[in-house]
Amino acid sequence: MDKLPDRPGVYFFKKGKEILYVGKAASLPDRLRSYLSEPRSPLVESMLEQATGLDFEPTDSVLEALVLEAQAIKKHQPKYNVEGKDDKS
Repeated sequence: MDKLPDRPGVYFFKKGKEILYVGKAASLPDRLRSYLSEPRSPLVESMLEQATGLDFEPTDSVLEALVLEAQAIKKHQPKYNVEGKDDKS
């Protein structure tokens, strides 16, 4: 976590080249550190067990991170992003 810039951004939990989850953060290190704390939901636990890598993309603002997150979810349809997959809304 020390190598993450303390900036807003988007992060990607991956299994090989497959993106499992896309998330946004106002502070990348703070948000990603929260995945290490207990208790975790069964869904988060399952995702973390499958994840083999983590990528991130810093942004200049939280709004930019929000837009980038939405675009990435729409493009990659990550397994663990339940929200954002449904085109009905």
